[in-house]
Amino acid sequence: MRGYTQSGRFDASFEQSSLNNGIKTELETPIGSSAQWWKYDSVNSTVDPVYDTGSDIYGLVWIGPYTLPVVRAIITEGHVDQSERGYYKVDTLHLTVLGSDLLKIDPGVLNDPNLENRARVLWHGQIFRPFYTQQRGIIGDTFSLVTIDLMQLSPEELVNESQFTSYSN
Repeated sequence: MRGYTQSGRFDASFEQSSLNNGIKTELETPIGSSAQWWKYDSVNSTVDPVYDTGSDIYGLVWIGPYTLPVVRAIITEGHVDQSERGYYKVDTLHLTVLGSDLLKIDPGVLNDPNLENRARVLWHGQIFRPFYTQQRGIIGDTFSLVTIDLMQLSPEELVNESQFTSYSN
């Protein structure tokens, strides 16, 4: 009886590479799109201790943009919610990307839930903020696909983010 199993040529690394190549060839290249991804720079950012935002004195900093190939994108126009603050309407964006593409750009995004909230994504002239990331499909220890749900940032939310003020108009 053997104490191990031989994997031969079809090991997890081969399968992951084959899957990535197939997705790039069949989905990303002919029909896919791309987004611009900025990752949050916690080292050079200074945050207001009370409001957890940037301002003229305190500044939030992002590194990028990096081009993120997108396998599939679904945008949903926001409905108007009435709350004590008035009416608020933003779009939501659902992106499907290769896990390896996302990890090349932002290696820690899948491990730290606060990092996904701090990233910024440019999609068709609008800035979005990720609020939910889900790994889909795993081969060995590597996630094949990642879905990212994002919320559009309104112009009022971009006031204290000097890097993105040009997108607030």
